[in-house]
Amino acid sequence: MRLFLLSFFFALAIGSVVVLGLLEFWSGQSGTAVAEQIFTIRPGENALVVATNLDDAGIVRNRFGFLYALARLKKLEGGMIAGEYRLSPTLPSREIALRITTGQVLSQDIRVTFPEGFTALQMANRLTEAGLPGDMFLSLVERPSDEWRSEFPFLQSVPVDNGLEGFLFPDTYRFDRQADAESIVRIMLETFKKKAWPLFSDQTLSYAYETLILASIVETEVRSDRDRSLVAGIFLRRLAIGQPLQSDATVKYVLGLNKIQHSFEETRTDSPYNTYMHKGLPPGPIANPGLSAITATLSPVQNDTYYFLSNPKTGETVFANTFEEHVRNKAENGL
Repeated sequence: MRLFLLSFFFALAIGSVVVLGLLEFWSGQSGTAVAEQIFTIRPGENALVVATNLDDAGIVRNRFGFLYALARLKKLEGGMIAGEYRLSPTLPSREIALRITTGQVLSQDIRVTFPEGFTALQMANRLTEAGLPGDMFLSLVERPSDEWRSEFPFLQSVPVDNGLEGFLFPDTYRFDRQADAESIVRIMLETFKKKAWPLFSDQTLSYAYETLILASIVETEVRSDRDRSLVAGIFLRRLAIGQPLQSDATVKYVLGLNKIQHSFEETRTDSPYNTYMHKGLPPGPIANPGLSAITATLSPVQNDTYYFLSNPKTGETVFANTFEEHVRNKAENGL
């Protein structure tokens, strides 16, 4: 009898070692799914339900290995935190157990950056890429509500047929993952009101809108903060003497092409925004300028130059006093 008991306990010990070894092995194994997933733990779900769901999704290789990992953390009872998690099937079960018991949930915010000079269309595309309603955003921007025109004073000078181009302040935003298009537009208008509108405090509404239009051209034409005030001065001089602005940035806006220089035929494209074809400012902004371009346009530097170009490789602005000098600069800069 004694020998039987010894044999029984020995077999039990061996079995326990094997089981523990398997559990340890399974807890360190990766899942069978092929891609990272968003996994949701709902309030009230117990450890077995979560383990089963992870197993079914292929995020863990074995539910028992995951339960063992929870047990090692002493989190089998009420240790998991509800929420959404970004989990990779390459993670071992013990790492997944650690994440969901320490609340490393997926942020409810989406970070979106709009560089200076982005158009409303480019912003809409970036929102769509981030999983936000870019198409509806663009629709609202092109046809803003009368409520916004009443709420934001700077929109009262915008012609009825114009949208919000120019007032969508370029910045880095954190939007709720469930944000609708209206709330996104409102946040961007509020940011313009806070960061940019104070710069226009000494201007009438109509003149402020004209300044914003010119700033959007300056933003798109020139990379260097140092040269923007000079370019703003050149454009203002052209406007004063009735010379067309002849801005390639406006042609790019009309054609929707990202080109540094356009052909003669392209500069003949019939559009009120084409400043080769029409004197004066275009009907509205061609992009959404940042603070640097707005400040430069509000504080232009008077100078004797009439022409400028941007080197396509370096972005350097090259100025000229005469048309002949400008032609030589174009040849020397590969334009």
